[in-house]
Amino acid sequence: MKTQIIIDTNVLVYATFKDSEYHDESYSIIQKGDAVIPYVVLHEYIWVLMKLMKDVKIVKSKLNELSDFIIIHEDLDTIYSGLALMEEDGAPISMLNDYIILSVALRRGAYLATYDQRLRKAASKHEVTVIP
Repeated sequence: MKTQIIIDTNVLVYATFKDSEYHDESYSIIQKGDAVIPYVVLHEYIWVLMKLMKDVKIVKSKLNELSDFIIIHEDLDTIYSGLALMEEDGAPISMLNDYIILSVALRRGAYLATYDQRLRKAASKHEVTVIP
């Protein structure tokens, strides 16, 4: 089995837009390994797309492109673990979703793909391999 890669919202957004700074790298990341998209990322992704595109039809089309990916629901234990990690690190409330994503990576023994520097730092602190 390939190593799972938990995909953060920014990686998904960069992979979506061909003119984005990290498009090629992000697209490559989501195409290799077993890309896993937590629901919290899916919700953030939809919000970003709606804000940028303001067109439900385009957003629905982009969501259809995710059908080959593993999309997971975070259970209460995962969310609780994320809250505990956030509390342990003294992280601000604004990082709640990031810590839920980190919790998913920890609980699945997966890599984490993100460009978010604060999340990268938290992941490294908790010994989660971060790419790129």
